[in-house]
Amino acid sequence: MTQAERPLNLEHAYAHTAPAAPTLKTLALLAALLAYAAGFAILYPQAASSVAKSAAESNDPAPIQFVAP
Repeated sequence: MTQAERPLNLEHAYAHTAPAAPTLKTLALLAALLAYAAGFAILYPQAASSVAKSAAESNDPAPIQFVAP
């Protein structure tokens, strides 16, 4: 290396690029699936206990027969 040459700066050798569209779509789908699973895990026990409570109080909608007009 001579006095006129600059030393290599490898910190900024590559331009910062955004991830590709398929990668973003995959991450968005994964986030949506995780949110769905978390919501199901949180809300299912609450709904199950509500249904059990209604059935215990004889307010179970299952035995009601639908009569068409």
